[in-house]
Amino acid sequence: MTIHLDPSVVAPPHRGGGRGRFYAGQTGEERDAARRERLLVAIHEIAGTRGYAGLTVERICSSAGVSTRNFYELYDSKEAAFADLYDVLLNQAGLRVVSALEESVGLPIQDRIPAALLAFLSPMLADPRTARIAFVEVVGLSSKIEETRLANREKLIELIEASASPAVGIGEISTRDFRFASIALISATTALVFDWMSRERRPPHEWLELKLTQLAVHLLTS
Repeated sequence: MTIHLDPSVVAPPHRGGGRGRFYAGQTGEERDAARRERLLVAIHEIAGTRGYAGLTVERICSSAGVSTRNFYELYDSKEAAFADLYDVLLNQAGLRVVSALEESVGLPIQDRIPAALLAFLSPMLADPRTARIAFVEVVGLSSKIEETRLANREKLIELIEASASPAVGIGEISTRDFRFASIALISATTALVFDWMSRERRPPHEWLELKLTQLAVHLLTS
């Protein structure tokens, strides 16, 4: 997995000093960014295959090739590191939604909704590790994770409302409580993906994507 650290994602606070000095041609900030990316890739692999319970700081650091001292310069705990990965995954998904909506400007709302939903879901469902982290491991894990989930949910609601309102203005769809519809869609998606991931014999992810896009179009347009 490649972790793309978007500039809008705030990096964990540094605890060390002298971050601006150069080491082997890199500043301290650049070295920290590289360590952070390796740590997030390691957490993605471990939590995505063994679950959150399988995470230990020692296992993360061994897999990432990062010392525990450097780990604690970036994070307070394994929970903070896991929360950082979860936030990055959701931010990446949100950026894909924004791109899909920008690319579909001018198309009927019935086409824009599936494009945006698939941009969010498809890469996550195609990688069982990501799907497990984003829809299974985070459930009921901690208040910190819940805060991250709710903050990203608000961003999605705002995107849905901003995209649906113009369709009302031109008469494509009738006005409705888009916040209610958005929360219903997000909650249903979370529950259905959790159920899909929990099955011993799960259908292909394309089947689930089709069902969810049909639900999204119904909730937002019918």
